[in-house]
Amino acid sequence: MRALIHTYAEMLLARGLAILGSFGVAILTARMLGPVDRGRYYYIVTLAAVGVQIASLGIHSSNTYLIARTPALLAQIMANTLWIAVVGGVAAAAGVLVFDLAVAGHEQDVALVASVLMLTPSLLLFLYLSNIAVALNRPRAFNGLIILNGIAAVGAALLASYPSPRLGGFLLAAVMASLVACAVAWIVLARGVKIPRRFDVPLLREGIAYALRAHIATLLGFLMTRMSVMVLRQFGEFADLGYWSIAAQIADALLILPATIGLLLFPALVRAEKAARVRQYRAALLQLGLLMTVVCAAAAALAGPAIAIIFGAAYEPAVAIFLALLPGVFFIGVGSAASQFLSASGFPWSQVMAWLCGAALQALLSVALFDRLGTVGLAWIQSGCAGLVCVWLLASSTVLASADRH
Repeated sequence: MRALIHTYAEMLLARGLAILGSFGVAILTARMLGPVDRGRYYYIVTLAAVGVQIASLGIHSSNTYLIARTPALLAQIMANTLWIAVVGGVAAAAGVLVFDLAVAGHEQDVALVASVLMLTPSLLLFLYLSNIAVALNRPRAFNGLIILNGIAAVGAALLASYPSPRLGGFLLAAVMASLVACAVAWIVLARGVKIPRRFDVPLLREGIAYALRAHIATLLGFLMTRMSVMVLRQFGEFADLGYWSIAAQIADALLILPATIGLLLFPALVRAEKAARVRQYRAALLQLGLLMTVVCAAAAALAGPAIAIIFGAAYEPAVAIFLALLPGVFFIGVGSAASQFLSASGFPWSQVMAWLCGAALQALLSVALFDRLGTVGLAWIQSGCAGLVCVWLLASSTVLASADRH
């Protein structure tokens, strides 16, 4: 038990260090580019991240299951992973670029197109490889890789800062850091493994079948956190995106805590019998609710001075956006406990429907009300729709928990 707690503590520390890496890049780009170009930078990185989520197909989750079940599949899974990352990543990047063209008209430039085409497959490959490290029960390799990824990102951004910091330089730095992280991860995991060149279609089908519902729910949840970026691109200004990027980055950092707790909670719930599972879930829900209340209250109190000191006075509008996003952080954090309980109980389609309805409502309200409510209003809409999803998940988990008790 101590060894397990030590492993999870190391993983939490590694994730924290990785978050510091992304914050380092955010601070450099915010201070050296200003709100407008910081907004452009964040938008391009968001396009790549959306492409990653679309192309992932839940394979990173199914790889963990398949390798744990059949370790001999590692070589073929590594081969499939590379093929999917390159082909699927480029295809998804092309898809989001077409979407951007439809939204932005003829404003695309070479830097945007090249960055998205390079970042999407490399970020996707690193996602796959880091999860394979977990599947191989190599937590220290996983921790080392995500820390390396953060260090590479900050180091490349520092190099891009001098002598003349420009948007194109920071985008190139992001691409190079991602490629370096992928190369190191491949070397670490492929050592001693004879990887075939062929692509195994039946293995892909098995992986997608295992992870389909989880992938859809994860994709919808991610789109809810990034939807406002697309709305701002269409109806707002890049400066608004710059302010939003800072608020969103802090909100994402706060969610590392419930995400890590979920990582601990899920296997415990899977192993537990029905009645014990319900007891563990309710205890975790109460504890997580209290913890998120304290975290969100502290963040609300510190947001104003922290943003001004770290990112500069130019980003003061980000404070109001962040405060409007905070209720959503609370709802997502609390809802994650219900989500883990439902996932451990077979991942019912009601869980997918919660995210589908939340995302659809957010899209409708964001487009319809942006002119009236502005950027801060988008943040309140996102929080409100996160609240809807949270209530839905809690209701579904309550029904399921009542059934499990009888």
